[in-house]
Amino acid sequence: MTDRSSTASLELVREADPLGGSSIAGWSTSPEADAMLNLILDSAEPVEEAPRAPRVGSRAVRIAAIAAALVVAAALGATAGQLVGSPAPESVKQDLAGVDQGMPDDLRLNPDVESAVLAAYSENAQLYYAALSDGGYCFEIVTATDGARGAVCTQAAGARSQAIEITMPFTDPVAPRSPIEVGGRVNVAAASLEARFADGRTAPIPLGANGFYLYEVPGAQVKSAHIDGFDLIAYDEAGTSVATTAAPPTDFRDPEAMDRQMPIFVSTISTHEDFTKVLGIEGSVNADGARRLELRYPDGTTVGIPIRSDGTYHYDLPVGRADDLASTPGELIAYDVHGDALARTPVASVAYWHAGG
Repeated sequence: MTDRSSTASLELVREADPLGGSSIAGWSTSPEADAMLNLILDSAEPVEEAPRAPRVGSRAVRIAAIAAALVVAAALGATAGQLVGSPAPESVKQDLAGVDQGMPDDLRLNPDVESAVLAAYSENAQLYYAALSDGGYCFEIVTATDGARGAVCTQAAGARSQAIEITMPFTDPVAPRSPIEVGGRVNVAAASLEARFADGRTAPIPLGANGFYLYEVPGAQVKSAHIDGFDLIAYDEAGTSVATTAAPPTDFRDPEAMDRQMPIFVSTISTHEDFTKVLGIEGSVNADGARRLELRYPDGTTVGIPIRSDGTYHYDLPVGRADDLASTPGELIAYDVHGDALARTPVASVAYWHAGG
């Protein structure tokens, strides 16, 4: 429906050009704006026309005002690159596709990167997502200060097991005043989402497309959120809580210090071309009294690995052994001077852990 009243409303918006004072003056008169306005007007109830000369009445003015306001919001959002549903930039598509780099065919997630879109945004960040064929998804948060923060993927089974998925990317060094951007997806039927802080204060979090959300903790709450954490609560239409998850307090400890708390810390060395291969292992033995380290392959054969005076070690696997830890983990075992085992830890390829091993 585009009657004389709606045509007059369109003309009101065109003449006023509500974006005239902005850097996108004239957008109000563009074909894109016309299409949006017509959608707005088509959704309005038809009005019986009286047998009088057509004029712009109060209803038309009201429709024009509402339409103009929506046009302004949409145009400003589009200009800022914040229009939900808009295509993801190529750099984000590449990151999302990169989750399968080096993975064998049977472990590839194959996100639909060509259909990746903006799903949610905050003042200083955007969240883009791509669907997985099993009903899962991959998403990436891009912040104004640090850019892309890395793709996060959740298969359908994983989504069903967590009502509210949450991720909080940080850049080291993290301090009590470091900004907190939290994003993810609400995986249950919900009408709204809110953050609840330790002091009892709450803040609404807009839900974007397909249940995704992105929220920047206000400056006044940042320190408390770092120290005490905060909760995310999803509600249904009736205002009943349907899911809750906790954003944990920030761990300010040095990552290397955390590694040293593990009896045996291990990191595998691989190649981006094939994550089923393990080219080497390195790390540190931190168990008190450890004198010897041994790698036990899945077939039961073993090899000794020297421990340096500072507790660190490095071992390059023979070329013929690079595939031995692809689908079955081996084991690192630390022994004391008497040959008694003090600590054990599994070691396997990136692809093994990626598959949920």
